[in-house]
Amino acid sequence: MKRILSSLYLLLISIALLANDRFAVADIFTDHMVLQRNANVKVWGEGTDGSQIEVRFEGQNRKTVVAKGKWTVDLKTGEAGGPYKLEIVNGNHKICFKDVFVGDVWLAGGQSNMEFALRRVKDAQAEISLADYPQIRYYKVPRKFYPEQKVPGTSWKACSPETATDFAAIAYYFAKNIHKELNIPIGIIQVPVGGTTVEAWTSRKLLMSDKDFRPLLEYYDSIANSYRPGEYEKLYNNYHSSLAEYNKLSAEKKRYINKPSEPMGKWNFRRPVGLSETMLSAACPYTLKGFIFYQGESNTARGAQYRKLFPAMIKEWRTSWGQGDIPFLFVQLPRFETKTRYWNELREAQYLTSLRVKNTGMAVAFDQGNPKDIHPIVKDTVGWRLAQLALGKVYGKKTIYQGPEFKKLSKAGNGSLLLDFINTGTGIIAKDGAASLSGFMVAGKDGKFYPAEAVIVSNSQVRVSSEQVQAPIDVRYLWVNSANPNFFNREGFPACPFRTDSYRLETEGVYVNPEPVVPKLDLFLFIGQSNMAGRGYITDNYKSSIKDVYLLTPTGTMEQARNPLNKYSTIRKQLDLQGVGPAYSFAKAITEKTGHQLGLVVNARGGSSINSWLKGARDDYYGEALSRIRQAMKYGKLKAIIWHQGESDSREPGLYMEKLKKLVADLRQDVGNENLPVIVGEIADWRANGTSEAFNKMLRTVPQHIPYSYCVSSRELVPLINESDPHFSADSQIILGRRYAEAAYEACYSQK
Repeated sequence: MKRILSSLYLLLISIALLANDRFAVADIFTDHMVLQRNANVKVWGEGTDGSQIEVRFEGQNRKTVVAKGKWTVDLKTGEAGGPYKLEIVNGNHKICFKDVFVGDVWLAGGQSNMEFALRRVKDAQAEISLADYPQIRYYKVPRKFYPEQKVPGTSWKACSPETATDFAAIAYYFAKNIHKELNIPIGIIQVPVGGTTVEAWTSRKLLMSDKDFRPLLEYYDSIANSYRPGEYEKLYNNYHSSLAEYNKLSAEKKRYINKPSEPMGKWNFRRPVGLSETMLSAACPYTLKGFIFYQGESNTARGAQYRKLFPAMIKEWRTSWGQGDIPFLFVQLPRFETKTRYWNELREAQYLTSLRVKNTGMAVAFDQGNPKDIHPIVKDTVGWRLAQLALGKVYGKKTIYQGPEFKKLSKAGNGSLLLDFINTGTGIIAKDGAASLSGFMVAGKDGKFYPAEAVIVSNSQVRVSSEQVQAPIDVRYLWVNSANPNFFNREGFPACPFRTDSYRLETEGVYVNPEPVVPKLDLFLFIGQSNMAGRGYITDNYKSSIKDVYLLTPTGTMEQARNPLNKYSTIRKQLDLQGVGPAYSFAKAITEKTGHQLGLVVNARGGSSINSWLKGARDDYYGEALSRIRQAMKYGKLKAIIWHQGESDSREPGLYMEKLKKLVADLRQDVGNENLPVIVGEIADWRANGTSEAFNKMLRTVPQHIPYSYCVSSRELVPLINESDPHFSADSQIILGRRYAEAAYEACYSQK
C-alpha cells in the first residue's frame, strides 16, 4: 500500500513539474525563415525561470538563462547563404528549424495598398505562375487586433506559384527586384492592415508625449468610456454576426446591402495604439535590414499633424528594434480624386520626412494612382521604384533611383520664373511628348494660383509663366489630390510634387479626423416590426443617397442616409431580409416639401409583439429605442414617432388599444413632450380569416383614444408575394412612406 501511495505521490510531483516546465520560441521563428546576414540576430522566447536555453546555429552554441519567464540570445550571422538548421534546446525540449536561409530581411508595414495581395493585381495569374523564387520568403504576421484575440498560427513561406497569392504585392515586387539584382535570399515580414492610421502603429506613451498627438487618445478614450457596461461587447458581437451573414450573401445581394460597420472600441483595429501592441510587437525585435512602408490614406485629413507624427513613429520603431537608424523607405501617396481630404498636404508631410529624418527614402507614386479607385491594381512599378531606391540609397549601387526634385527658383524676366531641379538623370522630359509640362501653377503677391505653362529649357531647368499672373513669385506642382502628370526624367521616374510658398495648410490645427458636419435636424423615430424595417425587394430604383437625410448609426453618430435605410435598424434577423421600407419615401417626401434636413432613427424588430415594446418588458425594445432617440436628440428635435406594428397581435384587437396608449404615454413622458405626435399605420390585408380587417378597424380609432395621433391607411397596398405574406411589396412600401409623410406634414409642419 505504501509503495502504491509513494508511486502516486511521485507521479503527481512529475505532473506538477511538467505543468511548470514551459518552453516556447517566438512564433515568428519557423521553418523556411530568413535571418539577417552580417548581423547580431536576436532569437527569443519564453521558459521556466532559471532553466538554461542553448541556441545552436552553424557552429555557434549560445547559452542563456530564463529570467522572469523570458529569454533572448544573440547569434552572429555571416554572409548570405543556406539552407541551414537552427536548433534551440531547453532541458529535454528541443526545437529544430529547417531550411533556414541567411540574407536580408525587410519589414513591410502600412495600410491597404501595402497589404494588397498579389492575387488581386492586374494579370495576377500570369505573375503568380512565374513566381518561383525559393530564396524569397515571407512571413505574414497574424491579424491580431487586441491582446486577448485568438488567432491561428502561421509560418514563413518560400515564394512559389502555390504560396505567392497571399504575398503583399508591392513587397513581392520589391523583393523580386532586390533578389535578382543582388542574388541573395530576401525575407519579407508583412504587418500591414487596411484602413489603419499611423497612430494605430504607435504606443500610448508616444501619443501622450505631445500636445498635437494627445487629442487622438483623448478622443478615442471618450468613445470607449461612453459605453454602458456590456454595451460595446453587444455592439461588437452584433457586428461580427452581421459581417458573417454579409460575407455569405450573393454578389447580387451585396450590390444593395452595405457592409456592416465596426463600432469603435477596445477591439477595433483602427483604434490608436492597438496594432502597435499586437501585430508590430509580434515582429519586434526580429533583426532587419530595414523597413518599407506605404500608408497615409487614412491620415489625409490631418496632413499638418503627420509632419510630426510620421517621423515620431519612425523613431519609435527604430528604438524598439534597437538597430540604430536602419533604412526606412516609404511610398508617397498617389493621385486619388476626393473632395473631403487633402492628399497634397499629406504628400508634402511625407516629402519633408524624407528630407529631415536620417536614412529615409521616398518613392514618388503620383502617376501610379487610380483617380477613381483608392486601391490601384497595378503594383509592379511601385515595387520596382522602392527596389531601385533601396539599391541606390541602401546598397550603394550606382543607379538612378528617383525623379526630378525642385532645388531653386529664380526670376527669368518677361513675367516668368526659372526652376532648377536635381535628380534629373540624363535629362527631364514630357513623358507624353507634349510641348509643355502639366500640373504647374503660379501665384503673385495675392496668393491666388493659376494654371501655368511650363517649358523645358535644359536637362535640369523649366520655365513657368501664366498670362493671368503678371509678376509671379510662387510655384506649385501637383498641389492637388489628383491630376495627370507628364514630368519625368528619361530613366522613367516622375518628378516630386512641391510648392515654393508657405501658406497655411487647410489641415493646420486638425488633430483628430473631423466628424462630418451634421446640421440641426428634424428627428423622426420609426419603430414597430418587419414592415417598418422593410421587406420589399431592393432594386436599383431604390438604392441611392438621399439628399439632406441622416441616419443614426449603431454607435450614436449621424451618417448620410442611403437606401436600404434599415442598414441601421436593430431588427437583424437575417441580413438577406433587408428590403425597401417606408422611411425611404417618407424622408424624400418630407425633405422635398419642407426643405428641412431630417434625422431618422429606424429601430424596428421583425416579428415582435407589442408586449415586447412595453416599458419594462424583458426584451427591452422600449429601452433600446429610447436610448437611441436620446442619442439622436443631440442633433435636433424629435418631431414625431412613426409606429407600424400589429401583425403579431392582430387576433386580439380589443386588448391592443390599452397597451398602445400605455406605450405612447411612456414614450412621451420619457422624451419630455406630452404633445408629441404619434402616427400609426394599418397592417396589410393578409389573413384569410379576416383578423387584419378587424385589427385595422380598431387602429382607425386610435386618434379618438390618443391625443395628437394619426392613423395611416393601408388600402390598395399589395403584398410582397401573396395574401399569405404580411409584408408589403417595395412599391407599396414607397406609397406607405408617402402616406406617413402626409400625416407627419399635417402634424408637424402645417398651420392647422
